[in-house]
Amino acid sequence: MLGVLVRRREQQEEIIRNIPKVLLDSKILDSFFVAKMLSLFLDVCEECKPHIPKKIFQTLCDFVFKQILPVGTPVQQSKKSPKIVERFFHHSQKPEIQTTAFEKKAEKGESSTYDLSVYGEQQLCRDHCNILMDSFGHLVSCCPAEALDFLQTQMKEDAEEIRVEFLRNLKMIVGRDEQSSTKNRKKPIVEAVKCLMDDHRQTVRKAILSFIKELLRSQSVEGCAVWDMVAYIFQQFTVPFNQPGKDHLPNQKEREKEEHIQELCIDALEQLNTSAEGMSKALWPKLLLFVVPAPYTPTLVPLCRCLKELAAIRQDESILFLGSCKGVNLPSAQGIMARLLVLASNPTQRGSWALQLLHVLHSNIHSAVRKLWSKQIPCLWEFFQVESPGVSSPEWQQKLLQFLRRSLETIDDNTWSQNLSRELENQMTSYSDQSTEKSFLYKALGVSLASCDDLNFVQEQMQHLIKNANYLEASEREKVIQVLSFSAVSHFDLTLATLHAFGAEMGQKIQFLDIVSRYKDYQRGRRSHIHQTLMLTYGKVAAQGPKELLLSRVENGFLKRVLLHHQMSCQVLGVSIEIKDMNLKLAFVQSTIDICQAIHQTKDFQNVKLSCKKELLDILLDFMKDEPLDSLETPLRQKAITAIAILSKVKPLLSTEDIRTVLDESIKSLFPLPPLEQLKEKAETEKDVLDIEELYTSSMDAFGDLLKSIIEENPTSELLDEMFQLIDPWFTERECSRERALQASFQVLAAFQENVHLPEGENFPQFGSLVAFLAPYTCDRSIQCRQWAAQCITCLMYIQAKSKVTYAEEEEMFSAYAELQGDVSSDLFNASTRMAKVISVYFPSDQALDFIEAILEDLVSGNQMCAMAAGHWLLTILQDCGDGMEAQISAILDVFYSRLPTIKQDDLRGVLVDAVSVVAHFHLDTVFNSLLCRRLPMDSETGELWRSLGQDPVLALLILHKLAVCITQPSNFQAASHSGSEESEEVAEEEPLKATCAIYEVLSVLEDEDVLQELFTDLLYALLWQVSKTLGQRMPFCGGRRRLFRREQQVSEGNPCRLSVASLKALILKVTSDPSLAEIGEVNVWALLRDPETHQKGVCVLTSRLFQNGLLTPKAIQNVLPWMNSESEKLRLTGIAFFTEVIQDPMLREREQLRSILTTLLQRAGDQHPGIRRMALKGLGNIVLVAPDKVKKQKKTIVAILLGALYDAKVVLESLEMLALVLPRLKQKEVSFLFKDITLKTTTYMSDDNTDLRKAALHLFGVLAEWTKLRYKRFFTEQVRKSLVPLLIHQRDPSPKVSEACRATFLKCVQFLAKRKLRGYIEELYRVTNLNLPNLQGHICVQVINAHPELRGELLRRTAGYFQSSWEELQTRALELTGVMLESMQVTDLDQATWEFLLKSLETFQKSSNQDLQEVAADLVTYISKKWGELPERKETLSRESINNQEIDPYCVTQPDTTLEGLSTQSLHK
Repeated sequence: MLGVLVRRREQQEEIIRNIPKVLLDSKILDSFFVAKMLSLFLDVCEECKPHIPKKIFQTLCDFVFKQILPVGTPVQQSKKSPKIVERFFHHSQKPEIQTTAFEKKAEKGESSTYDLSVYGEQQLCRDHCNILMDSFGHLVSCCPAEALDFLQTQMKEDAEEIRVEFLRNLKMIVGRDEQSSTKNRKKPIVEAVKCLMDDHRQTVRKAILSFIKELLRSQSVEGCAVWDMVAYIFQQFTVPFNQPGKDHLPNQKEREKEEHIQELCIDALEQLNTSAEGMSKALWPKLLLFVVPAPYTPTLVPLCRCLKELAAIRQDESILFLGSCKGVNLPSAQGIMARLLVLASNPTQRGSWALQLLHVLHSNIHSAVRKLWSKQIPCLWEFFQVESPGVSSPEWQQKLLQFLRRSLETIDDNTWSQNLSRELENQMTSYSDQSTEKSFLYKALGVSLASCDDLNFVQEQMQHLIKNANYLEASEREKVIQVLSFSAVSHFDLTLATLHAFGAEMGQKIQFLDIVSRYKDYQRGRRSHIHQTLMLTYGKVAAQGPKELLLSRVENGFLKRVLLHHQMSCQVLGVSIEIKDMNLKLAFVQSTIDICQAIHQTKDFQNVKLSCKKELLDILLDFMKDEPLDSLETPLRQKAITAIAILSKVKPLLSTEDIRTVLDESIKSLFPLPPLEQLKEKAETEKDVLDIEELYTSSMDAFGDLLKSIIEENPTSELLDEMFQLIDPWFTERECSRERALQASFQVLAAFQENVHLPEGENFPQFGSLVAFLAPYTCDRSIQCRQWAAQCITCLMYIQAKSKVTYAEEEEMFSAYAELQGDVSSDLFNASTRMAKVISVYFPSDQALDFIEAILEDLVSGNQMCAMAAGHWLLTILQDCGDGMEAQISAILDVFYSRLPTIKQDDLRGVLVDAVSVVAHFHLDTVFNSLLCRRLPMDSETGELWRSLGQDPVLALLILHKLAVCITQPSNFQAASHSGSEESEEVAEEEPLKATCAIYEVLSVLEDEDVLQELFTDLLYALLWQVSKTLGQRMPFCGGRRRLFRREQQVSEGNPCRLSVASLKALILKVTSDPSLAEIGEVNVWALLRDPETHQKGVCVLTSRLFQNGLLTPKAIQNVLPWMNSESEKLRLTGIAFFTEVIQDPMLREREQLRSILTTLLQRAGDQHPGIRRMALKGLGNIVLVAPDKVKKQKKTIVAILLGALYDAKVVLESLEMLALVLPRLKQKEVSFLFKDITLKTTTYMSDDNTDLRKAALHLFGVLAEWTKLRYKRFFTEQVRKSLVPLLIHQRDPSPKVSEACRATFLKCVQFLAKRKLRGYIEELYRVTNLNLPNLQGHICVQVINAHPELRGELLRRTAGYFQSSWEELQTRALELTGVMLESMQVTDLDQATWEFLLKSLETFQKSSNQDLQEVAADLVTYISKKWGELPERKETLSRESINNQEIDPYCVTQPDTTLEGLSTQSLHK
């Protein structure tokens, strides 16, 4: 409502006068609401502009700031401190303001309803503060003069909190640009803030900077004192860090605080909005004032950005002439150019903005450069963006210097260039000594002097520079060098004259009075630094100066002057001393390098002859000799070698002796150094590590340049031989030495490749020997050695092949080189071999012998990897080039045979053997005939040669066929037949054994399946025959002679059958991948074959596997058939075992052969040899199984034979097993009366000590239980009852197999023991319950005894019989079963003999060493004592009640009743 009324002019005065009363009356309302209403009212007032008396204005400000200021400040405590109240309100207005009623009451200390302080007793939210500051902003717009007066009055308050809070809230007003009316608010506020700029307290300064930041980022600063605000920012960079009278620690803290202030300043500048209204007018071009001075360097990034934008905005104005501006002393055009150009030399963000600003100001620098800079600077900007940030490359600096030189040429104003030189000199202190900018500044100063035509000015500047420089400072020395060298571009003679004059002054005779000062110079090192600087300056002047003027002055004007300064640096007061200053040496070397390089850059350098060359060379060699061999700390070694390389090209050329001396000294200075990694360990920092690595690399590169320089002047084969003679001794065991030698070898060959071109058709004489010498190192342990060696081989290829190398060959070499960087040995050898394949294309055959002799030296070297690589290269070259070596083949074989016995390592021996095989590919007759004459079993080298020949399928086919014939000669069959009848130990025949071993050697490397398939049948027949023949024989040589094949065959003396089995194994494993042929379960088939006791089992297993894999052909079966009737027991055994499994062949069953085999088996069932009898029984059983229709008439005979075998202890196991297999296939009439005999005999083996016999007997008993017919049921029931104890006890047999068989048999026999209900219960119990449950046997036993009480005594006696078993496990099980039986028995059920035997056995078991047996016996004794009394003689019957009163013991097993039988088996188990 008041906002509406105030628009009426007749009511404005009354409404404005009542505003304080309205505010007081509104204190009961929400303060935020009141503030919002006030803001709306004042917004209307700002629009209609009513007159607001100062008193009312003061009251409204009081209302606002009492709420704004934080609680606890002096203003908020005004009620308690009247003095602060007086300071808070304007002192000039206080006497004129009439005291209101509420103020009078306040002064009297009374409570007043009009007290405004109630609004200052609460914390305000952010929105509340914003509303209040909006209200104050409206007040400022309504009454700007009163607002300025009010703010200035409040700013005079010295309280830090008040000032900071005022600034914090005032920046809300200046930062808002929503309305156009807000522009009027900023001017009085900014003017008021200026009052605080002399406050140096940290918090106030930060608050001011925050205020300025908001102001600068706003959209309008029209009419504000923006320049004063910006100037205040830059003033913060001139505040000194260190204050007198304070210690270091506070200074450090002050420094950190000032750095933080400067960061705020930079942030404020970065926020400066150059497009704000009034900003460009206020700041342009005044901001240029801060570009040049050094203190403002941190602000250059935002400063250049602002200036660039401002210049773009003001580009429509007239061109600004730097150096003059109203009210501001702007820097000169030369100052701006020098500053920005030097800053641009460092490609950082600051350099980027400097270059951009320089581009924008091109019209302000000089009118002549507008067109040039408009083209040049964009090109520089493109190159600048490619540069690495923070890394100033020489190319970038060169472009800037060229830009400067062209600009000065375009300006063509001598005075302007002089002023630029002065500006550059004045700005030297603006940069640190080691900075990129300062180094560039020196060069720019030299360029500016070079562009000046006033020689007097230039000479004056040079003399001033060279005489007044502080040579003890590195930056000062660099200044002299750079300025003089770059000025020499245009003032060459003047620069030389200045250097000569200054050097002559140093060489003048010393007066007596100057001795003390001269001595002080020596002590400080000043004179040495001067000599060092002058030598370097001569070198740089020669490098920068015009080359057309150099040659006439190079010796007298440069080199001799350098030598003179070197000599003077070696003297102290006229006395010669040894130079120990490394910097002097480096200066001399660097100067020599620069001068010699400058000579080479001239057109007529070949006509130059240096008379001082010998002297320079001697000094450089002495420097290298003095370098330590255990460290690499300075670049002197590298620079000296570089200097010698460059100097060697200058005439007079070096003689052969000089070349040898130079190379030898260089090698002795480099190669003995420790490994690079060891050198790095001496470094203290990461930078030192990088420096050492760079020094090492550059030193080796310098040596390569030296080699190249020498070869360029004398590219002959003799020089090449000389160089390799110097390098060869360094191919040592030291890895680092080999690396350097190989690197040097590559450098030699690379230089030779560039400078030597062989005529067409001519071979490189050293090609074969150098390839053999260097190629093995392609597989060195060191990756660096491998890489250098590969590069050497590549160079040799290009030298030999000239320009014939194809793209595919280059790619192959490059790919192999890349693979050499790996660590896997196989990959390295593969890559090296690939390189050899490429080299073999250009290998000259007439150098084969030289190559082989040289590479065999590497084969016997100590380096294993290199030796193997040498072998790969040897084989590759032989494979690819062997056909052209016919003229040298005899000599080559002689070399191989002579080397073979001397090499003991298997892998290296294999290389030579393979080499013989490769030669045999091209010259088979010569090699094959020589091998046939060598002794095989006694000569291991011959065996290796056989293996090498077996790798070729064609050779292998021929060799294997002949060897098989050798084994199976008819004479050998006959010899074997006669020897089989002898009882004495036999000796194996030598020739077949040699052939057998040869077959093994060939098969061990043969991979061709076609050859194996073609020869498999013949080889199988021959080797199986040889296995059978050598079974049980001994070796045919004396023990004192060398044994046969000491390798993986594990040959044992006296068992040649092992060799035969090994060959057979090799054959079979070559044609099948069946893993069971190597090992079947826990039985090794090959071990079975070579053991006379298990040979037949091994033959069966082997035949079975061959049959399953389809490897038995009709031809193979037909070949073995005659063995069944052989006179030799060994062949009969092998033949019978073979056909035992072959019978299963379905095709054989349909043939007539089966009848003859059956007849033979029936005959051999009675053979004298037990093994033959066993195999015959097994064969008969298999015939019944696989061909029952074919043997109908012979079934009874077969069963009778199997029954008779049960009485033969040597074949009883096979008989039991065969009966178990055969019976289910036989009818009752085919067994008839033999059933009882089989059953009775089977029960005798159920408790046999032999585990296999027990298992087979129990299994057969189960088969008999299933097979039993009605006719024999009573008989078998009786046998089951008699065998009940074994059936129960062996269910927990120590052997798991026996235990499992017994359980299965017991289930089958249950039908003969119990009634149907009990039988069902037991079967269910077995099917569901865990069969390993300890009390399961007890449950079953109780059930059986209760069903057959008459069996109690008999069962107990049979169980007691197991007390005498040799197995403690069975004794324990018998005791447990006895305890179960005694539960269902009374003492009257026991006869006296059983009772006494039981007690005696228990007494014995209690003393047993077996803990389990002892515990079971003790428990059983306790149980008997509780049940029948303590004395053994007691036999009276115990009453039922006394038994029930005793506690349950471990043997107590609950007897099943009707309830128990009704429960589920799962419940019983639980």
